[in-house]
Amino acid sequence: MKILFYVLIIFVFSACSISTEEDTTDYGTSDGTASAPVELTVGTAKSGGIAYNGYSYYKFTTSATGAGNYKFAIASMTVTDGWGSSALSTYLYSNSGMTSSSRLDSESCAASCTLYFEYENLDASKSYYLKLSAYGTITYSLTVSQGNSEGSKNNPVELTLGTAHSGTIDNIAANWEYGYSYYKFTTASADNHTLTMNNSDSLDCSLYSDSGFSSSVYSYYNDCTAGTTLSKTFTGTSSSVGLLSGTSYYLRIEGTSSTVKTTTYNITVAAEGN
Repeated sequence: MKILFYVLIIFVFSACSISTEEDTTDYGTSDGTASAPVELTVGTAKSGGIAYNGYSYYKFTTSATGAGNYKFAIASMTVTDGWGSSALSTYLYSNSGMTSSSRLDSESCAASCTLYFEYENLDASKSYYLKLSAYGTITYSLTVSQGNSEGSKNNPVELTLGTAHSGTIDNIAANWEYGYSYYKFTTASADNHTLTMNNSDSLDCSLYSDSGFSSSVYSYYNDCTAGTTLSKTFTGTSSSVGLLSGTSYYLRIEGTSSTVKTTTYNITVAAEGN
């Protein structure tokens, strides 16, 4: 009887061991935490992944000349036990707290893709934070790289009056965002100022009187018309006043194409009296 009892005990423990082994599944590994994100080097690929229905956290820092748009390339993406139409979602934040008020953009994709952070161009010498969520278990290679649009609201490119500047802009054509480049110029005297541009594709422009690019110097006389060649005279608020002397003005160039592409151009702003 004792022998039979021990045999039964061994059988029960063996069955439990077999059952436990069968239930064990590899749910993947996530990268970083909200308080300790993995550091990415701009322009350098990084292999990573996200555990089943989990999150991974990353951080990258722009260079001193890094104001402009950025893109997030996700390559070699594999999905295990995935569900839903989007395998991966990304969230970009302007500070380490990753609060809803600091969220700049969110994008998603179901396979390897390139995502553009089109909400705003990013500033120079600043750290940004990424949170990635998975629908399933995901592995990938990811690269954050600088695009071709120039400047940002906080770091516009300074134009020298009367001197041509060669520029580029990424036409993103996503969610009705067409890509922007940001510029600044400072007048030497009260005068009308003429913008001249030759572009490889149609572009538009807007002139602002404040560094936040929110107060448009708008009138019939200052309204740009999109095209491959732009020639516009900025006259202030009427046809005769001109722009104010010794004042900084802010210029935003905007893509207009419905196709993702990079547009090149030459841009010159000059006072009419010169």
